[in-house]
Amino acid sequence: MYKVLVAEDELPLLRGISRLIEGMDEEFQVVMMAKTGREALEYLEQHTVDVVFTDMNMPVVDGLQVLRYINENKPDILSVVISGYQDFSYAQQALKFEAKRYLLKPVETEELQSLLGQLKDLLQASTAEKKEKLLREVIVDKKQIDPLKLKIHFAPLYPVCIVAKAFCTYPMEEDVFDGGLWEMFDLRTYAVEHWSDVTDVYLYFGKNLNEQILVLESKTPVDVRKKMEELLREMDTEIPMAVAVGEPCFDLGMVRKSINELWNGLYVNWKYGQSGVVSEDPGRERFFLDKITEDTLQYLIKQEKFKDVQSLLEKLQKQLGEMDITQYNLELVLNKIGGLIQRTGAQASYGTTRTMGSDINEIVVRAQDLKEIFDEFICWCQDMLFPGEEENKDALMQRCDSFIQEHYQEPLSTKMLAQKFGLVPSYLSRLFRDYKGITPNHYIQDIRIEKAKELLMDCPFIMAKDIAFMVGYSDPSYFSRVFKKRTQMYPSEWRSAYQSSPQSHVKEEINDVPEEDLC
Repeated sequence: MYKVLVAEDELPLLRGISRLIEGMDEEFQVVMMAKTGREALEYLEQHTVDVVFTDMNMPVVDGLQVLRYINENKPDILSVVISGYQDFSYAQQALKFEAKRYLLKPVETEELQSLLGQLKDLLQASTAEKKEKLLREVIVDKKQIDPLKLKIHFAPLYPVCIVAKAFCTYPMEEDVFDGGLWEMFDLRTYAVEHWSDVTDVYLYFGKNLNEQILVLESKTPVDVRKKMEELLREMDTEIPMAVAVGEPCFDLGMVRKSINELWNGLYVNWKYGQSGVVSEDPGRERFFLDKITEDTLQYLIKQEKFKDVQSLLEKLQKQLGEMDITQYNLELVLNKIGGLIQRTGAQASYGTTRTMGSDINEIVVRAQDLKEIFDEFICWCQDMLFPGEEENKDALMQRCDSFIQEHYQEPLSTKMLAQKFGLVPSYLSRLFRDYKGITPNHYIQDIRIEKAKELLMDCPFIMAKDIAFMVGYSDPSYFSRVFKKRTQMYPSEWRSAYQSSPQSHVKEEINDVPEEDLC
């Protein structure tokens, strides 16, 4: 229902126009018939309306003053002028205050009918935009909810959390997950085209590249679980996809709480490597290391019989591969073994700035399957039990550092560097963090962005898209997005801001990525 205020000093016209508006479209309700401009302003100061129809020539406070107040204080309100004066100067002043239409008395029925349709389209578009922005503030930005904004009416909202590959508990590096999956399969477009019973669809990225939050709005009950199962079949991707579906929410506080619960439930209940809609299974048995296995591991660790430790871990891998273990349970088991190594191993130490849990989660997230997880975990255990000399590690990381600086223009990733230096990716990432303070991927980005800045500054004749290739990016749009994320400006903006010579400003041919894509 759209609320309307009509201001007109001639009472018969005031009543007639109000009846005409409500009679033409039941979605428009006249909530105030103001006989003067002062009455209109007093009402607007205390209440919210969607549309104001105002006469221009009223005593004391005229229509222009009403329009000025709306323009300066409540710009979301759509204003329409109704006047008996066919005066261009009046129309010009009305347009100055962004009136949507200037109607002449007597108002023609067809013209008013057409206008109401146009106003409805504008109001619907404005409402959708406000809803999207408000949900973004609540879900992504996690802002405090402005009580005034809560007056925006939502139909019941159904939150859905979607994760590809594995659940990441730390900030995911960009080389771990190929975000192209979301470009190939646009979840929002699919939902809009296939689910006619859904009123609106809102889509946001989660805290990591492999996470998306889908919020469905519907006036009628929706079987969201069935829709998500249908969606997963349609996507048909080799990447494991997990979906958690929430109950309908009737206010924004419920939405935020529901999404937090969905993330937690998804992590705990997602069966590793399997696609599907995740739900809690109270009857599911959790895997624990039995007492014999735990005692055997402790004995082998104390005796420094690492080959036997490795054999035992390989046996454990086969055992876990035969059951539907959740990612959370898998990480609990690996953390348990890591804890045994720390407590039992004579040389075991943990000198990284990160926690053991985050390192094990990184191993799980980076790996492609259970075998690769255990291959990396075994190397991680070996390093814990038999750490190399610090000087040797520093020398190795110094070589890695030099290699990155010499080859930053080439395709580089943590996985490629690990293969180059004979390490597993998670171990190399940990060593490099301890040596340099940041991950290899972020270090590569830092070098490339700094080199791009130099080229943007010193070579005004080189276009930004060519600079992207020169510093190691194969996709100019992706380069623009990364540059914006690291500097708060697009390449063309940075060049304009920092170039001192007016002659240096050249036409950029790169298509800068919209700011919305950075969410």
